[in-house]
Amino acid sequence: MNSLSYIGYKPNKIGNGPGLITAATGGAAFPYTLVADIVLQAVPFVIAAINRGKPNPNDWMGWNDLDTKNGYPIGTNAVSWIINDGQSIQNEALNILQYINNYGYDNVLTYNKYYQKTITAQDLANKLRRGGYVNEANQLLTPPTPVQNVTNILSNNKNLLLYGGIALAILLIIKK
Repeated sequence: MNSLSYIGYKPNKIGNGPGLITAATGGAAFPYTLVADIVLQAVPFVIAAINRGKPNPNDWMGWNDLDTKNGYPIGTNAVSWIINDGQSIQNEALNILQYINNYGYDNVLTYNKYYQKTITAQDLANKLRRGGYVNEANQLLTPPTPVQNVTNILSNNKNLLLYGGIALAILLIIKK
């Protein structure tokens, strides 16, 4: 990142000097090449104007730096996008998912001093659903299934085998 205010967009680099077309022709068709050079120089400005404000799926990369720069608790930008809707809810939800995948839930699903609000899993799931990430929202709200320890499973099966063997032995002794 070049600066702390980076939010996923790269600055345009526009060179100065004689125009490419004028230099290539040696100035032979000067009035025409001058116009062409001006148009070529304007293209990056036009492209930057079109892309300005366009949703970017990598905005999350600068959120912690912005929080630090502004003196906010880390995770405040992520919380901001959970609470508020902007131009593209789908892009915001994607950025939130990317942020959580990289930094975890600790900075997000907690009390935020800046907003003076506790963000819950339900708040996050609502944003994800609105952004089209229904499966991820459902996974977030589904409690994890308990997993038995492997040694418990083996010892339980050994106990069952032992009890079954004893029962079979008693049955065979009684039958004789």
